Parts: sequence; C-alpha cells; structure tokens
Amino acid sequence: MMGSFKNFIFTLTLYLLQGATASLIQLNNNGYENIVIAIDPTLPEDDKLIQHIKDMVKEASTYLYEATERRFYFKDVSILIPKTWQTKPNYEKPKLETHKNADILIEVPNPPGNDVPRTDQIGQCGDKGERIHLTPDIVSGKKEKEYGLPGIMVTKFGGLMDHQEKQYRGRRETN
Repeated sequence: MMGSFKNFIFTLTLYLLQGATASLIQLNNNGYENIVIAIDPTLPEDDKLIQHIKDMVKEASTYLYEATERRFYFKDVSILIPKTWQTKPNYEKPKLETHKNADILIEVPNPPGNDVPRTDQIGQCGDKGERIHLTPDIVSGKKEKEYGLPGIMVTKFGGLMDHQEKQYRGRRETN
C-alpha cells in the first residue's frame, strides 16, 4: 500500500514538473492562443525589436491563414520582456508565461553570425517540438533573403506543433 502511494506521488511530481515547462499553446476556434515569445535577457533593450516581433506575428498569422485556406491563425501571442529592461506603462505582468515555457525564443546567435532558425526537438521525428529559436536579425527581416518572412515563423511553428521535415526555399531541412 505504501509503495503504491509513493509511486503515485512520484508520478504526480513528474507530471507537475513537466507541466511547469510545457507549452501553453491551445487551439480555440481555429486560433492558436497562449503562444509565448520570450526575448533573451542578454539582448540589449530595443523597442524596435518588440515592434519587429509584433510585425512578424501579424504577417505570419496572415500567411498561416491564407496557407491553410482560412482555417488557422495566431489569435493570442504574448511577448515576454526581460526583467532587465525598463518597465513601460503598457507592459503587463506575466500570468503563467515564463522564459522556461516560451514557445519562441529571440536570442543572440550562437555561435556569432549563426542566425539559422531552429526548432528544438527532444523526442522522435513526428513528436511535438520543444521551442523555436530565432535571432533579432531574422525577426527584423535582415535575413529575409536566406530564410524568408513570414514563412519562416509558420514553417518553424509547424515543426513545433508536430515535428516534421519541411521543404524550404528549395532545400530540405529538418526542424
């Protein structure tokens, strides 16, 4: 009896820990909600970056809507601003959004100059991805010739939701 109770507590703890870092994304009436985009705290404060993110999401939502024959779009997206940045009156305190459960990370290229977007994938091919990594140069459109906007966000989002191989700009890639 005591052994099964310990197993239950262990399983519950693992479940809760998994939920602490899991994506909050939900599909509600054809709109993806609770998408969290986090800006890496090591990036310098930049209001233009926030506007670039908003523009990218808006364009990607239209692209997704048209590409899916008016079935899906990005309905609710939160941008998580680093605590190291100055607080602005229009910023809201995060509810459940954290850097750890962010679906998309905007971060410094690593190594420098390596702006290749990627989707972390821990499980097997076909499993849901963990998160998307983009750089400020991708978000701002400086790498549009290489990766395309808004298609890159939609392509990577597809990989996040169900990790699959994609055809991208004439070359095969795995998210």
